[in-house]
Amino acid sequence: MLNRGTLIYIAQRVVLIAFTVMVVSFGVFVVVHSLPGNAFISDRLHGKALQLLLHQYGLDQPVVIQYWNWLKGAIHGDLGISLVTRGAPITPIVLKELSVSAMVGGAALLVTIGLGVTFGVIAAIRQNTWVDYTLTTFAVIGYSVPSFVIASLGILIFANWLNNVSNGAFYYPLPWQGTYGGGGLSTLISLSLPAISIGLYTSGQVTRITRASMLEVIQQDYIRTARAKGLKSRRVTVRHALRNALVPVMSIMPSTVLGILTGVVVIENIFTIPGLGKEFVTSITQQDYNLTVGVFTIYAVLIGFANLIVDLLYAVVDPRIRY
Repeated sequence: MLNRGTLIYIAQRVVLIAFTVMVVSFGVFVVVHSLPGNAFISDRLHGKALQLLLHQYGLDQPVVIQYWNWLKGAIHGDLGISLVTRGAPITPIVLKELSVSAMVGGAALLVTIGLGVTFGVIAAIRQNTWVDYTLTTFAVIGYSVPSFVIASLGILIFANWLNNVSNGAFYYPLPWQGTYGGGGLSTLISLSLPAISIGLYTSGQVTRITRASMLEVIQQDYIRTARAKGLKSRRVTVRHALRNALVPVMSIMPSTVLGILTGVVVIENIFTIPGLGKEFVTSITQQDYNLTVGVFTIYAVLIGFANLIVDLLYAVVDPRIRY
């Protein structure tokens, strides 16, 4: 429940996020404008023609002035114009690609939490059995293998090998069909392999933390009391043990969300998904300064608010926590 203390805490965090985003965007702005070359290098312009084009886009001004002009527009939702596709506004491009990345990242987060918490709880309940050993081994393997390796193996198996074996009856569709296949089942199928590629990697740590936390909680006196009162084992596990065991799990969620966001950048390029991650890499290689800064700023905002949401969820999981 939102009270005065919580609202003050949210306001303070929003101010901190805004300051952090401004510092990050300024640092990226300075770095990308310090790189050799420019976005017009493919035009093979030299001398006065190049200077006129740089002046047209304000790139001949000091970096601080350029950033100030960009910041004034960004505050009002205008991230500038693309230097590669001349004059194209960046904000609609970024918002469209953000929706795609949100689908991929959201699906990966569901896989992470679903597999991680479920495997952790089952492993703790079946401690020192073959189930425990199998799930913990699976978690260690998932946490040890990078997401791009899992993605490459997934493409090899589901898009290539199974397609050849079944003569096209069973396969993973390539290229990406999530935003072009009409939605529904085709979108879910297209999301499955990228989400699993990211989720398997991030769910390993969630499994380990959940298992360790559950083992500690189920040994507490109030759990023994609940069982002695005759409550069903499922109710004791879900209502009493799991809720308290989730508090340590919540502490690693900021790093988990960060891992998903960085994983999306790699996975989108492997699967040619038209999201923020792919656009981020493309804008750097093409030296599209404004687009690079815009995408990086969006990522900074996402990370900041993701951490804020996780912190607020602490109070939901554990009512004893107050802000």
